[in-house]
Amino acid sequence: MGISMEKPAGSCPEGLDKEGTIKMVKESNDFAFDIFKKEYMQQAQFDPFMIPVLISAIAHDYVYKKYSYNEDQFKAALFVHKIYEDEGVAMHMQ
Repeated sequence: MGISMEKPAGSCPEGLDKEGTIKMVKESNDFAFDIFKKEYMQQAQFDPFMIPVLISAIAHDYVYKKYSYNEDQFKAALFVHKIYEDEGVAMHMQ
């Protein structure tokens, strides 16, 4: 995947385990890609470097609205549980 993370400022919420974090990252990215395809595909041709930023922002908004974890908390869970090193997550993201 080529995604590396620096240690985030926040801390992983108690009770947010690896399985729950994987569920959220897959679910939120599916949601973000659907929104992107429906709303932003045309604009992406003008600035393709904005695609990962936009996908990430939509995904983090989804996690906050559905699960009430803010971006720092979610990033901390991703970091602590090494989610981007998980083979299942990598396959899902492709």
